Amino acid sequence: MERVGLIPNPTKDKAIQIAKEVITWLKDHNIDYLVKNESAELVGALTKTASCREMIDKVDLVIVFGGDGTFLNTARDFFDVEMPILGVNLGNLGFLTDIQLEELETALEKLLLGDFEIEERMMIEAEVIRDGEIIKNFVAINDIVITKGAFSRLIKLETYIDGEYLTTYPADGVIIACPTGSTAYSLSAGGPIVNPNLKSLILTPICPHTLHARSIVTSAAEDIEIVVVSEHEDVVLTVDGQEGFELASADRIMVRGSELVTELIKLENYHFYKVLRTRLRRKDF
Repeated sequence: MERVGLIPNPTKDKAIQIAKEVITWLKDHNIDYLVKNESAELVGALTKTASCREMIDKVDLVIVFGGDGTFLNTARDFFDVEMPILGVNLGNLGFLTDIQLEELETALEKLLLGDFEIEERMMIEAEVIRDGEIIKNFVAINDIVITKGAFSRLIKLETYIDGEYLTTYPADGVIIACPTGSTAYSLSAGGPIVNPNLKSLILTPICPHTLHARSIVTSAAEDIEIVVVSEHEDVVLTVDGQEGFELASADRIMVRGSELVTELIKLENYHFYKVLRTRLRRKDF
């Protein structure tokens, strides 16, 4: 570990303070670092500033200080390169940023010794097809969501899996998540929790106006196609809750597993089910 990228959430004072402490630790251990430009001035590192794209090929790994949203934003910046990411949890849940503050010094020591593993998480990709042409492509780490706008009526979403018609959901929308995203919006909508090491897609309707709608788990090798059936134009596709795109009636959205992966740094004591137990605060989970 010769150089580390540091990416603190610039809107969180705690993230800036912890980043400063990590910089001191790195200096004491003769390890170089770069700080994401939006936060460099806040941590006093104007001579060590870089964008995420500039960090590619310049750092060995990156450390993110914030919540899962900060982690997702960072991972999306590195979506097309192999960049190990360690998340330090300063948010509410922390399914992606699983290092707690009290574990941080131990985590840094393990990084220095190379005592960690890289866990590859599958991603999903989507394309929007309008009038027979692909007009937009997306890559997501958690989910692709198709939903009605804030004041619009119920929408209908024709749903196909590998070309086979499944059903038409009269609903507020649908969520297509990968296993990593199964503990995000999909879980809140009643979807299942899926081990992130599996290769699958989770299709979950949002507030379906029907008695029989259930989440469906498919193979990552299968394509999910959603056709928008709506008389109004207030329908939106969102990517990881961070990027939006307006859809039109008759748009077709194709979602499939991606060949790209997100690389998460996992320390020796990491267990997915332990994270579930502690984050969801269920003693009997």
